[in-house]
Amino acid sequence: MKTIRSRIIAAMLAAVALCLSACTFGGDDEPDYDATTLAVGTTAPLFTMYTDEYPDGISLAQLRGGYVLVEFWRSGCRDCQAVTERMKELYDTYAPQGITFVGVSFDTDVDAWRTYVEDNGLDWMQHCEQKSASESAVAAAYNIRWVPTFYLIDPEGNVAFATISIEKMADELRVKSE
Repeated sequence: MKTIRSRIIAAMLAAVALCLSACTFGGDDEPDYDATTLAVGTTAPLFTMYTDEYPDGISLAQLRGGYVLVEFWRSGCRDCQAVTERMKELYDTYAPQGITFVGVSFDTDVDAWRTYVEDNGLDWMQHCEQKSASESAVAAAYNIRWVPTFYLIDPEGNVAFATISIEKMADELRVKSE
């Protein structure tokens, strides 16, 4: 009896953990998450980021003049974790060419977020919303339904490209750098 009860409890805990690590917001009924991102040419919604480099905040508008890649993510998201190494490669390749990288996390546990950033060597600007995407005005403004989601903002502050695929973003960065 204890074994069955233990298995049931373990299964319930696994289900809760899976829900907590889910990378969608508002359900999995979206047929194409890329189709829900802001359209190319749309003015990128402005928001202020509070980072170690800018504890008093820096606005997205202050980063105009060059391309900005914004990754919306969460440390407990398996899909976000799966692209961490590729993001580091993109940063190493394109940051020296002048592209600014920004991470916007929807972690609610700042310690877990900071640990993930430090343990994984995420050396680009990192901002933690300290609230879930479903509660974040930034997530609403960017129509975030899935993490990770990537936005490339052009030098004038408009959406140049948006996708949930890191490889599609890598292709776009390659084109922009040619």
